[in-house]
Amino acid sequence: MSARPYAVILAGGGGTRLWPLSSPERPKPFIPLVGGKTLLANTVDRLLPLIPYEDIYVLAVASQAALVRESLPSLPADQIVAEPIGRNTGPALALAAARIDRPADAPMLVLPADHAVLDAAAWRSALAAAIDITEREPAALVTLGVTPTRVATGFGYIVADGERVTRFTEKPDAETAQALIAAGARWNAGTFAWRRAALMSGLQRFAASTLAGLETYETVAPAPIDTLLMEPAAAAGLVRTLPLDCGWSDVGNWRELRAYLLANGAADPHGSITITTPSGKEVIIDASGAAQITRGGSVIRMNLVDASDAEIRAAAAAERGER
Repeated sequence: MSARPYAVILAGGGGTRLWPLSSPERPKPFIPLVGGKTLLANTVDRLLPLIPYEDIYVLAVASQAALVRESLPSLPADQIVAEPIGRNTGPALALAAARIDRPADAPMLVLPADHAVLDAAAWRSALAAAIDITEREPAALVTLGVTPTRVATGFGYIVADGERVTRFTEKPDAETAQALIAAGARWNAGTFAWRRAALMSGLQRFAASTLAGLETYETVAPAPIDTLLMEPAAAAGLVRTLPLDCGWSDVGNWRELRAYLLANGAADPHGSITITTPSGKEVIIDASGAAQITRGGSVIRMNLVDASDAEIRAAAAAERGER
């Protein structure tokens, strides 16, 4: 039996796709959505039956540490791991593995702070099953994959032979995504389990320069953990996968967010949803997706559900006075 598991929750992001709720100053994990709780706080709540509070760590850019404390006021300061500067998930997880002093054989769960699930018990069961793989295969790097519900081009896909991952495909076109789904590929949910020693060994083998650069973190090249570690590790036969079927959503755009809020009973009898942000904006989005965004005396009207990412970014830039 290995040492007791611990969890590292990745909090942060650029905060652009869910404008006007999120912003670079307050990204998605730190927005109160249901019952006044942030997505980060909800992630911790559903994790607690599996991992106790003292074994939960939050990784965030140093400038967002205050937002972590706001969401989780009871979290001890030494359970917040602060990146000096954002360098994407690869260097961030290398930093967490180096800084969090746990036994080499301790299973480490890695969880995004800004995802949502409808079935928390099924989510925890999948995490527990992933920990079990690290017990019987100490060198394994485990990634959980969501069974696709549609052809999506904005997600990465996990291609596997049984539990063994053979490759990853990042954000394919629609035709390729359809073929991947037909062949049994799953969405990459950015949810992982491995022993601390397995992560350090994998990074030393496939990303030695990242490990070597942690002391001068600002000079480390940014990279997602998928390309930095998981893709070469899969080619080397080290990656395993299990399904994550729990009503998962990355809540990555207004369509997904509205579906999440509807599932949690946030709409009025007419299907409208009202959200007030910590900065004082009020967003009212009706059943068609049309929104009224009010702050002070200014009012913006647009269909947030149908808007493209580019349109959302343009509206956010216009609000900030940028071209």
